Amino acid sequence: MSQPLVLPLKRNQKWAPNGKLDYARSARKWHIAPSAQTTFFVREATLIRTLKPAADGLVPEHEPLPSFAATAAEAPAAPALTQEKPGPLQQVFALFRRRGHGKVHKHKRGTAAKAEAGESEVPADDVQNDLEYVVPVLIGTPGVTLNLDFDTGSSDLWVWGPTITTNASSHTIYNPTASSTAKASQGLTWNISYGDGSSASGNVYTDVVTLGAIAIPGQAVEVADKLSSAFTSGDGSDGLLGLAFPSINTVAPTQQLTPVANMIKDKLVEQPIFTVKLDKEDSKGFYTFGALASAEAVGASVSDIQYTDVISTNGFWEFLSPSLTIGTTTSKREANNTAIADTGTTLLLLSDTACALIYRSIPGAKMDAQAGGWVLPTNSTPPNLSFGVGNAGLEFGIPGEDLKFADAGNGMSFGSVQSRGGNTQDILGDVFLKRVYAVFDQTPNAPKIGFVQRPFN
Repeated sequence: MSQPLVLPLKRNQKWAPNGKLDYARSARKWHIAPSAQTTFFVREATLIRTLKPAADGLVPEHEPLPSFAATAAEAPAAPALTQEKPGPLQQVFALFRRRGHGKVHKHKRGTAAKAEAGESEVPADDVQNDLEYVVPVLIGTPGVTLNLDFDTGSSDLWVWGPTITTNASSHTIYNPTASSTAKASQGLTWNISYGDGSSASGNVYTDVVTLGAIAIPGQAVEVADKLSSAFTSGDGSDGLLGLAFPSINTVAPTQQLTPVANMIKDKLVEQPIFTVKLDKEDSKGFYTFGALASAEAVGASVSDIQYTDVISTNGFWEFLSPSLTIGTTTSKREANNTAIADTGTTLLLLSDTACALIYRSIPGAKMDAQAGGWVLPTNSTPPNLSFGVGNAGLEFGIPGEDLKFADAGNGMSFGSVQSRGGNTQDILGDVFLKRVYAVFDQTPNAPKIGFVQRPFN
C-alpha cells in the first residue's frame, strides 16, 4: 500500500459553536430558500432572519406523524450518474454555482429584498465566518505558511494579500512580489459577495503551492486585495482552499483548476483521491492526499470503506441519500433525495419532513425562532441517526448526543440538524463527517465517495 501525504488539522482557536451564527452561515453559503422551518434564508440575494416562520412553536411530538410520501410526488428527478454534457437546466444551475458556488450574491443598490414584518436583514457580524479547522499550506518561493480552511463545498484557493492592512498582524500574508516563482495571470479576477454585505475580491497569480511533501507548480492563487470586515475581524484563517470540482471555480473569465485537480493532472499523487478524518477534540484529525491512511490512524478498518457514485453535475461531492434511520426506525426519503458532503458547513441540513421526524422522537424538542431554529432539552436522550448513502442500502450515522450542537439557554440545546429550506439537497457537514472516515475519489469521469463508520466513543 502506497504511503499518503498526511496534513494534520489545526483547531481554529477563534471558532466556537454558535447555533444561530452557524445556521446563518449555512443559509448564506447554500442560498437556502425559505420554508416553514427556516429562521434564516435568502430572498432576492439578501440573507434574511425571520422570527415568524410558519412552524415557530411547533412541538412535533404533539403532531401527526410526518410523511416523506407527501412530498415525494413533488421531488425532482435524480441527476444522472454520468459525466456527459449537462442539459439546459443543469447548465443554468452550474452557471449559478460558478458565480459563487452556492453563495449569495449581492444585488446592485436599490434591488435588494425588503424585509417584511417579523423579518430583518442579517449583517455580516451575525454570521459565523470561521470554520473549526485549518490546515497549514506553504505558498511561494521562499514560501510562507498560511492556515487555510479546507472546504469540500467550494473550488477556489484564495488568500490574504499585502494590501489588506486591517488586523493584518493576526494573519500570515501572501505577497506575490516577494515570491520568485509567482506570475500574474493577466486579465483574471475573482469577486465573491454575500447577501449579508460581506465580500472578498482580488487578482490571480500562479505560484508553487506546497502541501506537505508535494509541490504543485503553476497553481492558481486568488490574492485578496479587498476583504470586508467579516473576514478581517478577529484571528481566523488566512484564506480558503476548495476541494470540490473545478467546474465551480469562480475565477473569471477563465476558471482555474483546484490543487487536487492539478495534483492528478500532473501525476503528483499515486491515486486520484484525498481523504479526511475530522478530529473529535482529540487533535488526531488530518487530510491525506494520494492514498488512504492506515487503519491505526483512522481508528477503523480501511478495508471496510464502502463507496457510492458521485453526481458531480453541480460541482459538489453529491450522492443519492434514499433513507433516514432514527433509532431503529428506517424511513424512505423523498424520491431521488441527494446529499452533499461538505467540510465547509458545520451543521446537517435536511428537509422539513426529516427535521420534524427527528425532533418528534425527542420529548420537549420544538421549533424556536427566537433561538434560531430547532432546539431540544439538554437533559434529553436523543436517538442515534443514520443517513442513507447510495442505492445499495448503506447507512452511516451519528450518536444522538451529537444532536446537541450548542447551548441555547433555558435548559435547551440548539440542534445540529436544521432545515435545508426549499433546497433539494441535504448537506452533511462536520457533525456527520466527524463520525466517519471519508474518501473523495476524483477519478476523471468516474468520481465516487467512500465512508467507513468510526466508533462513537
